Amino acid sequence: MSRRGFLGAAAAASALPLLSGCDDSGGRQASALQFDGMVEFRHGVASGDPEPDSVVLWTRVTPGEDMPVPVRWEIAEDEAMEEVVAHGTVVTDASRDYTVKVVPRGLEPHRHYWYRFSVGEARSMSGRTKTAPAPGAAVERVRFAITSCALYSFGYFNAYGGVARQPDLDVVFSLGDYIYEYGADDLEGTNLLPERHMPPSHAAVSLDDYRTRHAVYKTDPDLQAAHAAHPWICTWDDHETANNSYDDGAGNHDEAVDGPWQDRKRAGIQAYFEWLPVREEYNPNHGADFYRRTRYGDLVEFFVLDTRFDGRSPPPENAEEAVDPDRMMMSAAQERWLIDGMRRSGARWKVVAQQTMLAPLELLPGEPFLADSWSGYIAQRNRLFEAFGGSDGGPAIDNVVVVSGDIHSTFCNELTPDSRDRESYVPGERGSVGVEFVCPSVTTPLAIPIGVGAYFRLLHPHIRHSEGTSDGGHGYAVLDIDARRCEAAYFYPLSVLLPSQQERSGRVLQLREGETVLRLMPLLAGDP
Repeated sequence: MSRRGFLGAAAAASALPLLSGCDDSGGRQASALQFDGMVEFRHGVASGDPEPDSVVLWTRVTPGEDMPVPVRWEIAEDEAMEEVVAHGTVVTDASRDYTVKVVPRGLEPHRHYWYRFSVGEARSMSGRTKTAPAPGAAVERVRFAITSCALYSFGYFNAYGGVARQPDLDVVFSLGDYIYEYGADDLEGTNLLPERHMPPSHAAVSLDDYRTRHAVYKTDPDLQAAHAAHPWICTWDDHETANNSYDDGAGNHDEAVDGPWQDRKRAGIQAYFEWLPVREEYNPNHGADFYRRTRYGDLVEFFVLDTRFDGRSPPPENAEEAVDPDRMMMSAAQERWLIDGMRRSGARWKVVAQQTMLAPLELLPGEPFLADSWSGYIAQRNRLFEAFGGSDGGPAIDNVVVVSGDIHSTFCNELTPDSRDRESYVPGERGSVGVEFVCPSVTTPLAIPIGVGAYFRLLHPHIRHSEGTSDGGHGYAVLDIDARRCEAAYFYPLSVLLPSQQERSGRVLQLREGETVLRLMPLLAGDP
């Protein structure tokens, strides 16, 4: 039995009967524990990793004194919380930073539920979640948002507020850099907002540091609103631990100063699993694989990758190292899992949710713009392209959509190994093997200087659209998929320097079923 199979079987064995729940946090099921202390719910609620019959529910309590706290949870079919279908009580304590995760089971597929937590008279805000459809169910439409790169001190999370207000989302994807490890010293000389200070002042290294940083983020009202409005599926990139991290180290880690890398990585992972609504069966600290997949009926299957801590090689030092066939962005096992799973999938659309831009991006021919992205791991990227297109000896994979973050800008790409080979590739017409939608950052400044985007489009004709400016290029994207097409719509808050609900609509791009090229949809009157 695989590690994941063993962990899943263990979790199932510990669950209570249907329409009940099991604790997914490592906390204890409460029995006769007496509690007469004071608590507050300062960090909101969240839900995540939806399946057809269950979903993770999350919150955190702040007690007046350090002692175990029994927390009651309930989930209902109505917003008024009158039709409760499952409830229970679990105990949390300082060993997991007073966070709570439970997994109600026996829920109905593809429907909304509402949930909340309480301790005595203290009650959390209410959240709304939604289960996934049954694997073989006929699904007409799936809508989901993609987000990444939220540096708290660089601006207000207005993009998360926009996500919260989006109607009818099935799920929200966090594609990495949910938090940043940087301390004030790392960011000295940059455009920090003084009212958005994020303790600790030094870079996060220890478990307490990462817990403190997550706690600051979870006080943000727009992030709280986005979590309370929709279920999330989360994957990490580097800044949840340290900049440019990989299996055995990181660019922003000095063992002489910061201690052993494996200790720091383990602490960052522990805090991540404590503070986010992610199923414990995917926790690498317990020997599990973080990559996973989720099926939304017969319409979409999501493949969520771990390109940081599953066999990743260090970033290349030069162009020669970038083409090394032994250089890996992810393990060979994960590569096989992805390709085999996409080929066997019974869903019409295959969506790969991952971290860094997959399409080639070079500053000069042969020179990767960002060595930490897929452009620094060219051989493995080309193997994926060959599998998508069927030139590796296996069947081609149709309707491939990749969603990515990391680069703090909008990119909409057709996936092809060499877009300058005009005999095999013609932009918008033929020769690509799938498409990629890269979301802008929530607040993190641009990785690309203003004006360079036009140069990139000239050098790389597979980039069908890009956007990003110093203050107006932050935002998120919403993908809308049905049997006929996949459309990506981009949304940009007018600023991140002040709290605001104002946003502008960006371009909409479309991939039609059975095709591999992007269509830029006509602009409406008043659009940019």
